[in-house]
Parts: sequence; structure tokens; C-alpha cells
Amino acid sequence: MIATDYRILRIVPLLIAVCLVGISAQAKYASGSGMAASAETSTYLFVPDQSKLVQTGGIAGVHWTYSIKGEFQLTVDPNAGSASFTHVDANATDDSPFKRTLDLNHVFNMMSLVGTVEPSGSIKFTGKAPDDSDVGITVTLQGGLAHLIGQTTPPPNSADFFIFNVDAVAQRKYSGGSGTADDPYQIAAAADLIALGESPEDYDKHFILTADIDLDPNLPGRKVFDKAVIAPDTNDTQDWFQGTFFTGGFDGNGHTMSRLTIKGAGHLGLFGQLGDWHGVGYVKNLGVVDVNVTGSGDYVGGLVGSNGGTVTQCYSTGAVDGDECVGGLAGSNGNGDWLGTGGVLTHCHSACTVSGDSDVGGLVGTNLGSVSQCYSTGAVRGTGTSDALSVGVGGLVGTNGAWAQYFALWGSVTRSYSIGTVSGEYDVGGLVGMNWSDVTECFSTGVVSGEGSVGGLVGNNGDWPEAEGATVTRCYSTGAVSGSWAVGGLIGQNAMGQGVGSGTVTDCFWDTQTSGQATSDGGTGKTTAEMQMPGTFLDAGWDFVNVWGIGENQTYPYLRKYSAADINQDASVNFLDLAVLAENWLTDISHR
Repeated sequence: MIATDYRILRIVPLLIAVCLVGISAQAKYASGSGMAASAETSTYLFVPDQSKLVQTGGIAGVHWTYSIKGEFQLTVDPNAGSASFTHVDANATDDSPFKRTLDLNHVFNMMSLVGTVEPSGSIKFTGKAPDDSDVGITVTLQGGLAHLIGQTTPPPNSADFFIFNVDAVAQRKYSGGSGTADDPYQIAAAADLIALGESPEDYDKHFILTADIDLDPNLPGRKVFDKAVIAPDTNDTQDWFQGTFFTGGFDGNGHTMSRLTIKGAGHLGLFGQLGDWHGVGYVKNLGVVDVNVTGSGDYVGGLVGSNGGTVTQCYSTGAVDGDECVGGLAGSNGNGDWLGTGGVLTHCHSACTVSGDSDVGGLVGTNLGSVSQCYSTGAVRGTGTSDALSVGVGGLVGTNGAWAQYFALWGSVTRSYSIGTVSGEYDVGGLVGMNWSDVTECFSTGVVSGEGSVGGLVGNNGDWPEAEGATVTRCYSTGAVSGSWAVGGLIGQNAMGQGVGSGTVTDCFWDTQTSGQATSDGGTGKTTAEMQMPGTFLDAGWDFVNVWGIGENQTYPYLRKYSAADINQDASVNFLDLAVLAENWLTDISHR
């Protein structure tokens, strides 16, 4: 007899709704109009010492030579055999004491010219100048360069007209694109990336990585960086970031950047400061592999020093070392200051070995924003120095949330986990070292050791004067825990009952056998066998449909990667899920 899986029945309406939306979206896309996919827009920068404009004629018989600076965007559609100047921002200036200046677009009326792609591949532009002169410009593209040769021809019997001749070379900016969200600049080589880093005026533009990039400093054109590659701090003597924030978008497109090496002060990573005070700016779909980032200051991460924007589907491997606010992926999340704005890390992970003095985490050092569906596997170590103790050391997050002048700044960690070893002095936790905010539906399995306030999941939960609202909900830990005082299988030290602050631990568990700890300042201790029984957690209200899964008598609870409606587990809900549902109707396909 076939048993009905009521979880499947519940998601049928959701699947149908999603599929209907998909039909609508596909129809809209198919009926839309726009430039053919083969058309490509690139931005070109004039090379001043190779770009000249000559003005001759007129009643006075002038002969003036100008140097051209600026840029233009060229759109070419080889299938249609057409081209156009879609944007021109360039001036021509002579070297006389008068510094005469001409607008290149106005002289040739470039954005109104009609371009035709010749069989040879060159592009011929024709049209009229504002004074009714004929305009002819030929553009030849080769190896990332555009060579422009053209002139104006006055109407017959116009002896007082000027004649303009242009002979210019322009370098394609990056490897293509125009920097918009729909047509991002293309980063295809290390030279493109370094050019981006040296162009703060482009930090609000959009970029896409089109190839893996090896940043090994031993390769030609690479180096050991002394600052972040993009959006670096420009003043190492100050604690706060001074420079230009990256507020644009960077899509890694599934590619990697490998062997990035940085030795500097603070705000180190591929990005020094991502996002502004309003949370604008993102990085997605990017892996930074085999990084080696060493900082003598604060806010040090493999991908980003301080994140005030959004980081999605990114990961890091390698080694990261710094002073305070040090993380395998991000040094801080939430701008790393008391404002606590922005800062989103989701579907990210790190396998970096991480070390630092305080606020040190496998994924992020200090979190004032949101960390969700992330994990860390690397070893984390709070080193401590002669003038500083290692505090806030965690397998995933060093310090979650913050307290300042009688108010708490929030940070949340949800549906995330860590499995690496963690060691430090005080406030050391398998997942979070110091928690002043919310930790929900998480777990840790790594070995944890320290001096005081040491816990399998959280070292110190809200134990600080005036700190309010530290919560740990539906979490567990299994790793071995050791220390000298305030040591717990789940929580080392909880504010509740300590006389300062407030902290709550709700529906949480730890393994008393594997942790080696029979007590905890919060949570419920269970044997290994009990920790592998669904009933232990179901009785506490844990969601084993959408959040958790478990292999009864075989595994501890694990976090589901896919939603209940994502039947074929491809990270999207679409027609394929409906097809799988139809094929397996009334059969049990719920084991995920």
C-alpha cells in the first residue's frame, strides 16, 4: 500500500503558482523588443599622446592641433552590420596659452552618425556636422584598441568654414561592456582587475568576471598588494575607513580569483570597503581561492575587509591573519562601525585558516548585519598579544552584535554552521565567541578550547552590563569543549543569572558524551543516541520539513539546503519540480 506524503500535497499549489508566474515571465521576455543578443557595447578611453584633432581653414587660415582626452561607448552589431556611438564624453585641448577646448562629440556630431560594418571588419561612420559639413570617420578595432581616422568636408563655396581632421587611438576599457547593470564591464584578466582597483570613479559601476584569474605575485603583471585591490583604505593612520566605497555590483559569474596575496595594515581583502551607509553594493557568485591576507590592523578578510553591502554565493580558501575584526570571508559585516547598517552575507562559506587578536571568526570577525545559510570549515585561533587578550573567537562569527552606550546593535546568525577547530582565551565558541544578539537554527561540531567563557556553540551569551536581548534558539553543538572556568557543552557563560545583561537559550541541545561536558549555562544535555533521534527535537518544536533533516539513529540534525517545494533540488522551483511531482505522485520522494 502506498502512503500519501502530505508534505508533497501541501506544496502542489505553490508549484502551480510558480509555474504560472514562469509562463507569464517567459511570454513577456519572448514578446519584448530590444537590441539583438549579438550586439556588444564597449567603452574606450582615448590615449592622449596618440589622439590628435587638427583644425584648419577659416577666414584667418588657422592651423591648430588639439590633444584628445575622454571616452566613448561603441555599440557594434555584426549580424545587422551596424554600429553607433552610444555615448561620447571627450574634449580636445590645444597646447597654446589660451588652452582652446572643443567638444569632440559636437565637432563631429558623433552620436548622430550612421555606422556600417564593412566586409573587412572596419566601421565607416557618415553623417552631418552641426554646420552642415559632411562627416566621415573610419574605426578599426584590433586587440582591444580602436583607431579612429576622420574628417569634416564643408559644403561647396564655403571658404570661411573650418575643416577638422581626427587621428586617434583609444584603449578598450576593461575587456568590454559599458558598466551598467544590463551591460556590465567585463573583467577577463588580472590587468582588468588592477585597472578597476585604480579607478575609484568606477566604483559605482557594474562588473562581471568572464574568466578565472590567477593573482600569483610571481606571475608577470601581478604583485604582493599592500592594500585591498578594490576600494582600499587611503589612510592607515586612522581607525575608520577613508577612501571610496565600492557601491556598484560585482558578479563573479561562477569564476575564481586565486592566490591573492596582501600584506598591509587594515581594511584588507579583495575589497576593502564594500557598500555604503545605505547598504548599496554587492558581490555574488565569486570564489577567492588560496588567499594569503596578512594585516597589522583591523577589518581583515579573504574577500572583503568591511562589508556594508550584500555578499551572496561567495566562498574563500587560504589563510587570513589580522588584529581585530578578522574573518575568513569578511573582517566585519555591517560596515564594522557603530552604525551597524547594511551587511548581508547569505549562502557563503569559508575554509580559511583564520587568526587574530579579538573578534575573530571562521567566516566573519564582527557581525552587525545578517548572516544566513552560511558555513565555515577552517581552523580559527585567537592569538592574543602582550597588550590585548583574544576575546570573541568563534568558528563562524567572532562577535555577533555589539553594545555601545546603553543600547545594543543587532546582528543575526540563522541557519548556519561551523565544523572547524576553535581556540582562544576568553569568549570562545564553536559557532559564535561573543553573542549580543540573535543566533537561530544553527549548529557547530568543532573542537573548542580556551581559558574562560568557553562553549561548544557560544562562549559568552550577552554577559555584559546593560546589554539586552542576546538569544540562542533551536541550536545544538557536539564538539569537545575544554577550558578553566565558565565552560559549557553548549554555552560557556550566559547573562541570565549572572546579574548583568540578559540572555536566553531556548529549545537548544548539546551532546554530553562527545563534548565531554555534563553541564552548560543554557540548553539541554543529551546522549549521542538521543541527539540522533528526531523525537528529541520534535518535542521542542523543531521544523523537520523546511529547516532540518535527520538520519534517525545515524546522524545529528542537518540543515536542509533546499526548500520543500524544490523537489529535484536544483535550487529553484519551476516546471521540473512539477514534472518530478507528477511522475512520483503519491510516492515518498521526501527523503532529502
